[in-house]
Amino acid sequence: MINWRKYRLGDIVEDIAMGPFGSNLKVDNFINSGVPVIRGSNLNKGGFQENNFVFVSEEKAKTLKRCITYPDELVFTHRGTIGQVGIIPNNQYPYYLVSQSQMRLAVNKQYLIPKFLYYFFLSPFGQRELLKNASQVGVPAIATPTKSLKEVSVLVPPLEEQSRIASILSSLDDKIELNLRMNKTLEAIAQAIFKEWFVDFRFPGFDGELVDGLPKGWRRGKLGDGFKLVMGQSPPGESYNEIGNGTAFYQGRTDFGFRFPENRMYTTVPMRMAKKLDTLVSVRAPVGDINMAMEECCIGRGLSAIRHSSGAYSYTYYGMKHIENIFKGFEGEGTVFGSINKTNFENISMILPDSIVVGKFEKFVNPIDEKILNNSCEIKTLTEIRDSLLPKLMTGKIKVW
Repeated sequence: MINWRKYRLGDIVEDIAMGPFGSNLKVDNFINSGVPVIRGSNLNKGGFQENNFVFVSEEKAKTLKRCITYPDELVFTHRGTIGQVGIIPNNQYPYYLVSQSQMRLAVNKQYLIPKFLYYFFLSPFGQRELLKNASQVGVPAIATPTKSLKEVSVLVPPLEEQSRIASILSSLDDKIELNLRMNKTLEAIAQAIFKEWFVDFRFPGFDGELVDGLPKGWRRGKLGDGFKLVMGQSPPGESYNEIGNGTAFYQGRTDFGFRFPENRMYTTVPMRMAKKLDTLVSVRAPVGDINMAMEECCIGRGLSAIRHSSGAYSYTYYGMKHIENIFKGFEGEGTVFGSINKTNFENISMILPDSIVVGKFEKFVNPIDEKILNNSCEIKTLTEIRDSLLPKLMTGKIKVW
């Protein structure tokens, strides 16, 4: 830690400002294009997610100049899901507007590399500093947000070392992001193939002849006629742990990711089990969210595990994705929360294709899903490496030359 210095953040940044007061930015101001507004949903797991934007006009943004944020500035959530941080990218938008629950920070580049400060706030020490004045009463919030941010204590190495640290961590994040984008593209391709074969009936070898509106050998039936379904059952609460003791356990869709859930909870008394590559469907609010089991795991009462009777896991996954809207129809069926029981699940009407076509689809699409699985395993490994390096790099325990 030679040449590392401790600073009060407010002494080494250019500006810190809150988002607009509620009355200054209303739903009525939102339009379909213009200046994007950063909300909590755009800050997700340490990154800046450019999706689900709402927009305001250039004229409206100019009336809120203190709330405009530019590339390389940091954005924090001070109310709601506190602890979130993002860094504004250089892309198609020259600037953004922060929402009422956000605050922005402009870096003084004589002292700080923006990406270094971003990673500082992702580190355990940075998170503790950010949340030390947090209140959990009612809606979680950081007390006196701008003052609290200015009082954050930061260990700062020379700029050259900051740049090297940020470069190492960015390279890992860039590879993670590349794999995520690749997985989304691969899944979209597989979904398109499913639709072409099983919805539009344009599959290899089909001569176009239909019997009662279906290819020969296909029939209309119920989901339970073609799939095996396991409804989850929660183990005893005292068997739960977060230290990896026992079997991976998923209670509901809380841990769902893009394709596979993330390990958070384990149980030493597993009850109902899902096999590796079974499709997992949320059966309690929200009903119908879909993932796939990366390994054999225990499922709680919020989930079900399903697979085609032939064992065709790819066909199962894309088949369930295709009827996702049917699942969503059960969202309001429960007395308080939406739910779907085993009988209703198995009685969902479906087209049941010829087993030979299912087998051909499986052979065609399995390599795509194997690539998604491999990419996801690599993402998990890279994330573990990044999370292990992060606190050591940000405290000088690992020297970067």
